[in-house]
Amino acid sequence: MPSYTCLTPVLFLGPQPDGADLAAAAASGIRTVLDLRMPAETGGTNELQTRAHGLGYAALPIDRMDLRPAQVDNFARLLRDLPGPVLLHCATGARAALLLALARARVHGWNATRTFAEAAALGFDLRSTPPFAAFVEAVTAAHAG
Repeated sequence: MPSYTCLTPVLFLGPQPDGADLAAAAASGIRTVLDLRMPAETGGTNELQTRAHGLGYAALPIDRMDLRPAQVDNFARLLRDLPGPVLLHCATGARAALLLALARARVHGWNATRTFAEAAALGFDLRSTPPFAAFVEAVTAAHAG
């Protein structure tokens, strides 16, 4: 059973996929993997392994200790432009949930409370990670005002 979750017919979210996850992703029709991990987080050849399973690969390295609002825009642009369905991941799925919730917040004009609820519905408590909580507060305050 894959470690990722189907959010919509064209978007899947999870932690770092292994070979079995990538094989399942390819078999289920996923076309592209979007990797949010920093290069230092991975010891292997993630792009090569992903492409070996017939999947497209894109990377948007997100440092959890250096979060910037422009990353939300870059993330949203990639999700819009990459061939889908897309499997979105980082090491645990938390950064992926963070950026997805914030991208949705920008589209819908959500405040921080609603954005935290969106991430919780995805299975992630962003409030429990201080840099994530502060980032949600800052980004939602910026687009609300």
